[in-house]
Amino acid sequence: MARSGLVSISVGYPMPLQIILKNTQSVDTPSPFQQMLQLEASEINSVLPKSTPQVASDFHNIRFKYNYNYIPAWLESISNGVATIWVKLPVSIPANSSITIDMEVDPLLNFDGNYWGEAPQLSPIYGEYDDGASVFNNYWNFAGTSLPSGWGGSGYTINNGVTIGSAGGDYVATTSSAYGLNANYILDYYGTFPNNPNDQNAWFGYTTYNGYTNFVAFDENTYYNASDPIYPYSQISGTGQLPIVGALPAPQTGVFSVYFASTTSGGYFFNYASRGNYSSYPTVQLSIGGYNHGGQIAIGPFSWVRIRAYPPNGVMPTVEVIA
Repeated sequence: MARSGLVSISVGYPMPLQIILKNTQSVDTPSPFQQMLQLEASEINSVLPKSTPQVASDFHNIRFKYNYNYIPAWLESISNGVATIWVKLPVSIPANSSITIDMEVDPLLNFDGNYWGEAPQLSPIYGEYDDGASVFNNYWNFAGTSLPSGWGGSGYTINNGVTIGSAGGDYVATTSSAYGLNANYILDYYGTFPNNPNDQNAWFGYTTYNGYTNFVAFDENTYYNASDPIYPYSQISGTGQLPIVGALPAPQTGVFSVYFASTTSGGYFFNYASRGNYSSYPTVQLSIGGYNHGGQIAIGPFSWVRIRAYPPNGVMPTVEVIA
């Protein structure tokens, strides 16, 4: 699944900070659609007139518009000065075409948790400005000390994030509703698979609520490879399929993704880079969440979980900023 690609910035008139989103694929984007932007404040400010408002290093003083109306957006992270932002587009981007959105910059603006928010762990108070529910198709942030509405389980801890513990039994925290088997959506979640795991299983992704017969997830287990114990794993009717090539070392914190598209296609991603694909999946929809089977070390915390639209052919539209 490609990210938004290179961001090009040029100077033009009359509109400041126009963002052109170009769909290079022969398929329209879904509607609504969550567009990834990867922007660097210093790069944008270098081409803005010094007499105009500048983008803050934490991007708090911006808003996005489409067709003169505000649209919700969510700051996922800032790494090495580059902000990863998700904007909810109310329209489709046609195949081999583009649309334009605007980015306002105003020194009086700040995060408001309405049209401009951020991931829960980024705020001084956990989830203070989190508007993820307004941006993504489905979204949960595990704020407080109780599971969100529509989730259930046992043996978990909620403390501004969910951790699924271990004491020699089976522990679970999942949605009561089932998802998956839909090529239009992808599941992302942000959290930690810890160090010092053992040869039992603990996974997070798509899973059954009351057993471990079927799951499509990242699974932590030293049995196959102690050096890289975090596996993208598909288990169907108790039989597992394991792409060792996609394994990750522990500990690992980041954005894990599962594309559970149909009974014949799907894939796994870590920080938006592919970690393997499968050609066989469960034939039923599954819950979303985590399972700790047989006493694996506690996994988590996981800060947020979301379902968003999958870009055409896995390719995110390109981004051009015109200042």
